[in-house]
Amino acid sequence: MRSDSISIRPGVAGVVVNDEGNILLHKRRVEHAWAPPSGAVNPGEDVRGALKRELREEACLEVEIDRFVGLYSDPAFQVVDDPAGDSIHFVTSLFACRVSDGRLEGSDEGLDWGWYEPEGLPDPLLPYAERWLTDTLAGHARPVVREGARHTRGGGGWAVYTSDAAAEEGRG
Repeated sequence: MRSDSISIRPGVAGVVVNDEGNILLHKRRVEHAWAPPSGAVNPGEDVRGALKRELREEACLEVEIDRFVGLYSDPAFQVVDDPAGDSIHFVTSLFACRVSDGRLEGSDEGLDWGWYEPEGLPDPLLPYAERWLTDTLAGHARPVVREGARHTRGGGGWAVYTSDAAAEEGRG
């Protein structure tokens, strides 16, 4: 695919937990794999407001945002095809959230919706979803910035840059 045929947009995603500690996932229509809810930031919105709107529209849930997990921009994982067939490179702000009100009623943006124990996540997970869930569940003290995959020591890995500029390599 030519790079000029890909648009770039700010995105948001939330790893949402309920009172039982289960994680909200949905099976995406295009890829037929599981991921946390996510979406685009509309003009005039801030990222926190966009995430709350997305969760209200897609899952009928109100959430409290507990922390900013990280920023994700690697085109190898963050370019997705929408149902219309357009390719979009999302630069995604990921947040850890908890349900404050509502009952899950998943929209038709997902083929299926459900709550899953962290040790019993469904297969297959989308590659970016695996990374988002790993980072959120790791509970990093500072946000991470996930950029392009690094190929070190004969294998692929991620560069993790926290806000104190410490780098870890080879994870993922």
